[in-house]
Amino acid sequence: MVFDGAVLGSAEFAAALSRLKQRGSTLLVVGNVAPEVHQLACRHFMGDPSMHRQRLYVTTDGSGTDAQSAVTDGSYHRDYVVDYVTRFRSAKCPPSESDSTAVSHTTVRTPSSLVAQIIGTIRSIERTAEPLAAGELRVCVDSLSTFIESNERDVSLRLVRYTAIATQRRSGMVHIHLPVARESELATLFEPLVDAVVELRVTDGTPQQRWHLTEPSITSDWTDLNE
Repeated sequence: MVFDGAVLGSAEFAAALSRLKQRGSTLLVVGNVAPEVHQLACRHFMGDPSMHRQRLYVTTDGSGTDAQSAVTDGSYHRDYVVDYVTRFRSAKCPPSESDSTAVSHTTVRTPSSLVAQIIGTIRSIERTAEPLAAGELRVCVDSLSTFIESNERDVSLRLVRYTAIATQRRSGMVHIHLPVARESELATLFEPLVDAVVELRVTDGTPQQRWHLTEPSITSDWTDLNE
């Protein structure tokens, strides 16, 4: 089951996904799995490399999304990176021009500037790429763990809410990663703010995904997670 192509499951589920793609969507990606699995999910949801996308990577702890490698995949995408830096975490080095000639890299140091930079970057993308097709804008927030672990839940809630609004106004898709169990209190906290919760697991060495749509309330089967 993929977002850009054939969908496995019921006709009702396929129709619901199609509506999400047209009007924009916010996904919460959860699962107590290795960071590499969340990285795989990020690449998966950022879209088929053969299709043109405007991609924004928001890195907060460097574990959920490897933007350094994702922006050098040789695709037709235009890439942007907003890197949140704290005194506990240094900035990632932006890709060199030899790696990618279409990467915009910005560093921010406070939660308020992070939210403002995300919204500002999305507006800049819209001005540059206008008109944006449905599903062309893709945003990945690598992890909410940085804010959860520092007892800044209000920051993470604002981040999800305002990033979702800015993305969905452009009929884009934002997926926000939270490496916790689907049944956890944290996942429940954010669920009202999203259109679907995507659960990750690894079975017999194979990464898999299962979708839980919030409206209508539908849960998909487990399917393999591919790039």
